[in-house]
Amino acid sequence: MKLLRTRIVRLVWCLLALSACAAPPATPTPTVQALPTATAAPTALPSPQTPTPALPALTLWVAEEEPALAVVRALAAEFAATHGAPITVVARPPDGLRLSIATAALNGDPLPDLIWADSENLAGLIADGRIQSLGAGAFPADTLPALRTAASADGKLWGMPVAASGALLLYYNRALIAEAPATSDELITRARAATTAEVAGLVMGWTQSRWLLPWLYAFGGAPTTPDGLTITLDTPAMTATLNVLRELYRAAPADGAAYSRGRRLFTQNYAAMSIDGDWSLSAYRAVSATLELGVAPLPTVPATGRAAIATLGGTYLMLGRSLAGTPLARGLAFGAFLAEPAIQARLAAGLGRLPATKSALNARASAWAADPALAAAAAHATEAPGLPPTVAVRCALDGIDLWLPSLFKGSLPPDKAPATMQQEAEACLARSG
Repeated sequence: MKLLRTRIVRLVWCLLALSACAAPPATPTPTVQALPTATAAPTALPSPQTPTPALPALTLWVAEEEPALAVVRALAAEFAATHGAPITVVARPPDGLRLSIATAALNGDPLPDLIWADSENLAGLIADGRIQSLGAGAFPADTLPALRTAASADGKLWGMPVAASGALLLYYNRALIAEAPATSDELITRARAATTAEVAGLVMGWTQSRWLLPWLYAFGGAPTTPDGLTITLDTPAMTATLNVLRELYRAAPADGAAYSRGRRLFTQNYAAMSIDGDWSLSAYRAVSATLELGVAPLPTVPATGRAAIATLGGTYLMLGRSLAGTPLARGLAFGAFLAEPAIQARLAAGLGRLPATKSALNARASAWAADPALAAAAAHATEAPGLPPTVAVRCALDGIDLWLPSLFKGSLPPDKAPATMQQEAEACLARSG
């Protein structure tokens, strides 16, 4: 039994020894768990620049013909390029502008944001309610007084002046008149002396108030009070004016006093002198090969020492009635652009008109000196009267126009005509409310 226990013990020790001598089991290779790769935030690509949306174009209706229309288009394009404010120029006939706007309104078509037109259209558009008034700062401080007056009604300004025009000048045929008369007395004498069976001494718009007004102002009169509200035709100044016109009329064409006929006679060398507007200068110069053209300011009246100065009108930029907000600010900016001295000089040269400001007028003194016609137009521009765009002014002019033919026919005496014209004008004003 003892022997058996001994053998068992030896066997256990032997097994233990074998276990110790055996190669140790391989160390298990630890499994490296791949850590989740951190996803890098995607690199932000530069987002495309969102283009600033283009401003919608303002629509500018322009009552001009070529080449003036090309000047307006060029300036509108220049303003768009420098200010980022496009302007679409739409040509409209000068004599049909108001009708075009009324037709568009009737048809429900878009109306213009801006309007470029003359003083007569401005007055009509005020009456039509198509434009809005401006702030006091919209006018340059040195705007020609006549242009300010021609845009002022109801204590408001209704258009930004672009250029001045409408002056009446004395044109004369150098082959028939050696030099321009300096006074109304000389004008009467030389016009009669030049009159023959074939040649008229003087042509003009005899029966139109535009040709009467320079003499009325020279005698100290006016068609209305300065504010354009009260008619003032029945005055001694009007009587004196009508007497001078009757004396001048003795040198008119024997077969008619129509303005258009007078222009034809003058261009064909059948009239010695013509009182006509600056708008006719290009037509007269076009026949310079056959017409020895001279140009001078209208003469003075010895009785008063005052020059006969025609009313001066102009070209204006007007704001459509519904223009507001940013488009309104852009329209005002375009007006300020047109008032810049350099632009004023370009407008005067391109349009063949006078600038709208005194400073621009003075800056172009050398241009006037080189051109007798421009010099004549510029001579009295700073003192020229303007006509307010009021109903009373329109009625006063209508009263003159209606009765002037009777004066020249001899059926209305000069001393009765002023009262008759006054009554006609006041009746017109009463009808207009």
